[in-house]
Amino acid sequence: MSATIQAAAKNGQTSMASAAAAPPRKYRVAMFGSFLGGYHVLRQLLAPPLSDCVEVIGVATDDPEEPFIHASVRLWKYDHSDNERWLVRHLAVGEGIPVFSGRINSDSFARKFTRQWKPDLCLMATFGQKIPRRLFEFPKFGFYNFHHSDTSWPSYPGPDPIAGMVRDGKTHVVLTLHEVNEVLDGGRFVAHSHRVPLPADANAVKVHRRTWPQMGSFIQDQVFRRFRCVADPNF
Repeated sequence: MSATIQAAAKNGQTSMASAAAAPPRKYRVAMFGSFLGGYHVLRQLLAPPLSDCVEVIGVATDDPEEPFIHASVRLWKYDHSDNERWLVRHLAVGEGIPVFSGRINSDSFARKFTRQWKPDLCLMATFGQKIPRRLFEFPKFGFYNFHHSDTSWPSYPGPDPIAGMVRDGKTHVVLTLHEVNEVLDGGRFVAHSHRVPLPADANAVKVHRRTWPQMGSFIQDQVFRRFRCVADPNF
């Protein structure tokens, strides 16, 4: 065998070994959320075991002082701490993750989303803007929202589902994961969490404080189910 052929063979073996040894690319995840919902979803994504297979590449979060967030009809109208207001922003900035809090239904954000973030999956929890089609159709593995609801689906769509459930005398609440589409809180049902009792004096802030700290396993399980977190030859 000539020296040239031997060198080529050696280089080929080295390339194959390098490719075999290279870790699989992590799935790119964007998170849209705020308050305790956004915080707990982001926290799970940033910690093992999810951080072993996903990378958070961008966070869109509420600035409740902006009029397009409609704070007056959402959980922001109830008493909450300043720390709770900025939980997601502080966590993301501390981890060096790009943060966006402007209008998402804009050409400038669409370019950022599709050219820079380029997410494989999007997760949403407590976010005050409706997702336009050009965003929710982009991720290969889908765009999903966590929504407080009854065990039926769809149920209690809109900015304050807890108020509706209290009005109707409901005694328990679940977190439902559903696909995002044009219908507000009406996309295809995916899964719901265990039931959590509603306190007698329930409002959105009090219920979020009770439910979200219990949802770590539910969040992990649903993200793993979206990806299976295994090597995908087509990925």
